[in-house]
Amino acid sequence: MAYSKYHSSVGSNNRPVFAIIGGGIAGSVQAIHLAEKYPSIEIHIFDKNEEILTGTSSMNPGRPTFGFHYRHLQTATFCQDNTVKFTKFLDRIGCPNIFAKAPQNGIYALMKNPAQVLGDSVKPVFNPDEIQPVFEQIRDHAIAKYSNDTDFKKNFGSPDQICRQLKEDEYNHFFNPDLLEGIGACYETAEKTFDTVGICSFLRSYISKIKNITIRSQAKVTCLERVHTAKGAGYRITWDDGRDAITRHEIAQFITLACWERVGIFRKQLGKPEIQPTYNRLKMLAILDIEIPADQLNTIRPIFVASGPFSMISPQRCVEKPDGRILCRCACTLAVKTNVTTVPDDRVLPTDYDNMLQGAVSPGEKIRMATPILEGARQFFACAGSAKLSEVRFGTVRVPYGGGKSVDLHDPASEHHSRDYPGCSNLGDGLFVNEAMKMIYSVYNAEMILDWAHAGLDGIDVGNQMVSQVSKVTLGRTGRALAMISEFIESLKSTRLSTYR
Repeated sequence: MAYSKYHSSVGSNNRPVFAIIGGGIAGSVQAIHLAEKYPSIEIHIFDKNEEILTGTSSMNPGRPTFGFHYRHLQTATFCQDNTVKFTKFLDRIGCPNIFAKAPQNGIYALMKNPAQVLGDSVKPVFNPDEIQPVFEQIRDHAIAKYSNDTDFKKNFGSPDQICRQLKEDEYNHFFNPDLLEGIGACYETAEKTFDTVGICSFLRSYISKIKNITIRSQAKVTCLERVHTAKGAGYRITWDDGRDAITRHEIAQFITLACWERVGIFRKQLGKPEIQPTYNRLKMLAILDIEIPADQLNTIRPIFVASGPFSMISPQRCVEKPDGRILCRCACTLAVKTNVTTVPDDRVLPTDYDNMLQGAVSPGEKIRMATPILEGARQFFACAGSAKLSEVRFGTVRVPYGGGKSVDLHDPASEHHSRDYPGCSNLGDGLFVNEAMKMIYSVYNAEMILDWAHAGLDGIDVGNQMVSQVSKVTLGRTGRALAMISEFIESLKSTRLSTYR
């Protein structure tokens, strides 16, 4: 990837700078939307890694997300709509590898009885009778909204077929016999696993070709300050340049915090306290290699044992070996072991947390930590009997607990089960937060922030000429009319999605 020269103040040719702190999927998708709408501003992405999209975003298992594992309909349908929105966006910009080249169509087991998880009995959080009606409402929502949507049908099939309850003889081959007695209902869904690695690779290449996006790699931002300059109000960004161990500064007129682990710290620096606190949760992802005969490939799917065990296996890719056997790589989670620790986001990360994120953990320690996830998978999934642990990854997810409810996933009152915060907010003064609580929320958040930033950015890009708000006021009627025409033409150039808001 080519990197532009570093600037010390405003952008080249005195163009305004929109800085995005964090180059994961959320920050990258927002940068693309900004570049499309405003080609005459400079967009600078700051990322602490050597390349963007190589942190937590790259470890996302691409879990199929139509919302079937949520008890609250509003949360479930929001997931569904944003899965569709995210897929349409990737289609539009030409991403060739949206879905994993592995068995698809999700399997959801709803537990009615306690399940044995690594020697402990884990009760269902919700009875299947509480969840099954939501499944039907999710399907009704898809029928009402997407029956005439050709893109939906191309990617997911007919809306009226997005979920189907299975009989025991249709699902028993997915699970170990000891688990079957506790299953109250099982569904097949039209969900697909995203090819996260392929998506991240494509987005990196796509962004590198956009002229008004500059990447600041190995750039660890340490301080944000509100400042006033001859150009007006803005923000001074202080960052450590990992390329030459020099501390650098830059001025930006707009900033988005898309950096997860440091959002709370930066808010504190800027005097923007949380109304509802958000936490960093360190998560561990186990990557399993499963080798099976070709005639047993039908035992592998994206499978989720819901409401209690919260164990998932998500196929990433399948390769046929010379002997005809199939080697399938799967991401695997088990809530009681996957969720390592939770830390308030306005505190410096504990040393052990940071070491795991940075990969400063010995291979032996990684294996020790992730082995229980493999053991749990073998308890639940028939395909995991011969599975081998091939890789262990660590990353952060964002979890809001603003209502003061339980942090415990196994508490029915936990905000895990009814999420109404997609991870974007407008803090005022050209400062935004884009946390994208799920990968699929990245397009929704980008569109929201684009709308919020419109008042400040309006008039910046008219016919590729810089027009300040002050000069627009003095244009007169004829000038205002010409400006409106230019803006209208520019809006036609933009292909930003605006549906499903």
